[in-house]
Amino acid sequence: MAERSIDREKIIAELSHEILDTSQVSDILGNSKDFPMTLIENLSIETALKYWNEQLSYEAADYVMNNLYSFWVNNEYFLQTYPFTDVAWECFQAFDAGEYYRANEDKGVSPDIKYTRPLIEDFLRKRMLIV
Repeated sequence: MAERSIDREKIIAELSHEILDTSQVSDILGNSKDFPMTLIENLSIETALKYWNEQLSYEAADYVMNNLYSFWVNNEYFLQTYPFTDVAWECFQAFDAGEYYRANEDKGVSPDIKYTRPLIEDFLRKRMLIV
């Protein structure tokens, strides 16, 4: 299936509610035989933008990125043959950073606000998607 014909909004919605198994994510992404790098990058950027613009909660965006990452890492062929692109990796790490409080950290500020938001801001600024 060509990337341009895929409804990224629908994909993000389907990936944003829970952790899915690899076959479910594969179905949602169109069951490509090759790793859909461009699609993964576009979904990563769109997820970051939606989170930044408060159109997607931290939890929903984190589900999207965790599902995309697990889709790659749990498929031995993809893992050995294709990279998880820098764009997707940077976005994944930004959401991963907000998943937990650090030791001896003030619990008054949510980790997603303290860690993820600044990383996503930097991610989007570097790509000139926000000013």
